[in-house]
Amino acid sequence: MISFNEFSQFCVTCTDFVISKLQDHQSGKTSWSFKQDGTRVTEVDFLIEDKLREQIISAYPNHGISGEERESINPNADFVWVLDPIDGTFGFSKGVPLFGSLIGLTYKGRPEYGFLRLPMINDTWIAGDCKQSFINGKTLKPKAFSGMNDSLILTTDQQTLINSPINKYWQKAITLGAIARTWGDCYGYYLLCLGEADLMVDTGLKPYDILPLIPILLGAGMRIEQPGDKENYSEIMAGKKEIFDAII
Repeated sequence: MISFNEFSQFCVTCTDFVISKLQDHQSGKTSWSFKQDGTRVTEVDFLIEDKLREQIISAYPNHGISGEERESINPNADFVWVLDPIDGTFGFSKGVPLFGSLIGLTYKGRPEYGFLRLPMINDTWIAGDCKQSFINGKTLKPKAFSGMNDSLILTTDQQTLINSPINKYWQKAITLGAIARTWGDCYGYYLLCLGEADLMVDTGLKPYDILPLIPILLGAGMRIEQPGDKENYSEIMAGKKEIFDAII
């Protein structure tokens, strides 16, 4: 088992190239296409994932890799790296800077460590091991809950909540005074970990969308609920204990 410190340092080093790569492809210079599932993918998604895979294979040749854009490598290995080269590709393709790169490490399918880097938000990075989380190498201390009337709840797409079991909790939070916004994808979870937001909910998540974030959220002291009938994090509610006490 690699240590959390080793994981964090490795992730920082192997994502240092991302900001320059993104700057080279901003301002409408990025081409994109539709994947089979109807979502967008850009040439930069492939470039970043390929570079991350190259570094992981070199450092940890016996580990598996599961990424959003390429076929899995050694998926039955005890240790599997989970990659989302650009979480928030749609926003990136539209010039919205609220995207990031996600790297997770699972052990026998269980999320152990997570890493998020936001290249256009001061190149900030957060890492967590389910027990603690760090922002730019310093202990992360989220802001405390200050009441429902001052609370911020987030999701990536409100339309997807309509037929989800999450919707009743979302609506109850609004009824109790919460302000709802769609600052979603990994940026929403970033705001939650800072304590600026109080609840983040999502549906239709793939493993690479959420598994790298689980250790960060838990390390930041957030509570995670899966209100659906699946225990694979495809539908998730993450937030401060106090807001769950109010809506559940």
